[in-house]
Amino acid sequence: MPFVIRKFDYQETLGEKLKAIRRCANLTLSELSASTKIRKAFLKAFESGDYAKLPDAIYTRNFLKTYVRALGGDVDYFLEQFENECGTCDFTRHACLPRARARAAQFLVASRFVRIAVIAALAIAVTGYLGNELRAIVAAPDLLIFEPRDGYATQDAIITVSGVAEEDARVQVNGADVLLSQDGRFQTEVALERGLNVITVESAKRYSNTATEYRRVVLEENRNLSFVD
Repeated sequence: MPFVIRKFDYQETLGEKLKAIRRCANLTLSELSASTKIRKAFLKAFESGDYAKLPDAIYTRNFLKTYVRALGGDVDYFLEQFENECGTCDFTRHACLPRARARAAQFLVASRFVRIAVIAALAIAVTGYLGNELRAIVAAPDLLIFEPRDGYATQDAIITVSGVAEEDARVQVNGADVLLSQDGRFQTEVALERGLNVITVESAKRYSNTATEYRRVVLEENRNLSFVD
């Protein structure tokens, strides 16, 4: 910022001097607020001398330093005038009152809200992605049984169980491992007992839940044995 040479009227107040050098720098309160991250209401309070609208003195002094530096002014000079007008301990208008604690919301600016919103959105997105990946890992694999159909009745003592499972899945029929072909198909034979038989077909991947299918098959009394002597 170019330096502006201006002779002060030493009878002017702090606010009048600040307003004068701001206007010489061709800056509006809105532009200065955007560059210093100080609320426009606070800048206006400085220039109008309405110190009651400013936060505690410790915060106000820091705001004043930032304000003066942005205008290229003498920070020590303006701080000294501020102390002369307001006192070194607190504002004279509130000397007999308890000092109010400044709320954190007074110092938040739009950019901080934007950063918080972006961080929150990223956290939600990452959490959602990881949740979907975890669900995909633990989800039970697809399992389809071709035969036999549920409730099937037969007179054969040996029945064929066939179906298809997902790639890299492990398949068991009644607790016994079954080999899969390259396309995931499997076929095995199960010996039946007289009456109702429940065939259990299970499929699972590493770390996944287990997919289970049941087939109820009835071996009738007049069965035809398939055993060969």
